[in-house]
Amino acid sequence: MSLAINFFEKYLPTIIVQTFKFGKFSYIGKKFFISYFEVPKSWFRHFYICATLYSMIMMYLVINKYILNKPVPEIFSYIFDIVTTPNRTPTISATTAVLALVLLCLQIWRRLYETVYVSVFSDTKINIIHYFVGILHYIGALTAIVVEAQGFADLSLKYKKTFSITDIGLRQIMGVVIFFWAWYNQYKTAVILANLRKDNNGNVVSYNYKLPVGYLFDTLSSPHMFCEMLIYLALNLILWGHTIWPYIFLWVFCNQCETALLNHWWYKSTFKVYPKKRKAYLPFIL
Repeated sequence: MSLAINFFEKYLPTIIVQTFKFGKFSYIGKKFFISYFEVPKSWFRHFYICATLYSMIMMYLVINKYILNKPVPEIFSYIFDIVTTPNRTPTISATTAVLALVLLCLQIWRRLYETVYVSVFSDTKINIIHYFVGILHYIGALTAIVVEAQGFADLSLKYKKTFSITDIGLRQIMGVVIFFWAWYNQYKTAVILANLRKDNNGNVVSYNYKLPVGYLFDTLSSPHMFCEMLIYLALNLILWGHTIWPYIFLWVFCNQCETALLNHWWYKSTFKVYPKKRKAYLPFIL
């Protein structure tokens, strides 16, 4: 769909383009009934409210299983079997599951803080489809980590049944380092973007779009999207061998790439003087 929008937009039905594009690069022209199914962009924070509540449930399950050594409640086993089929074998250890889940929870909780206390949203809209996909993404990602973990799938002699810090290897350590670099820098870029609409006292004075400069913005138009991709790449390293997670990483990579490209092209068409060396998504490459 991204390729179709990028190269064949003028040949596509308006309703498809209108559904796909949102925010500052939303479709301009005669709009169809789908306009009635748009919600404020500020509702992005609902993604993280729902994800935070669900992440607490998942954290309870792994603590209950790996720390307190209690069985998985039957209702959750039943739900997991429906979602992913009962024919599952463990692909990650208890330690890997706990590590990945904690990191993803840290990402979700920080993003909730950002969307509530840092970000300044414009009055643009997003399609209701984007809204529900955003909510389902985090629920799916959190569930994916748990359902292939030792004890939540069939038991395997390959993995230990409990959490042990000694099970953390070099690949996991590399993943953690990449994660926290991206985690911290994504927050910094969010602050820079928010400050474009605030005065020195932190009061919101404008909702207009301005050109961000400095820090990672000297290299990329959307460093926050690059950092999002790195966060999921880091989790992919930690969850190496996981069946579902590579697809989640691919989804995030493509989704963030397309949004970054649209963002980059919008910046270049809006601001006549734009840094020529600045890339859209991948430093020095794309």
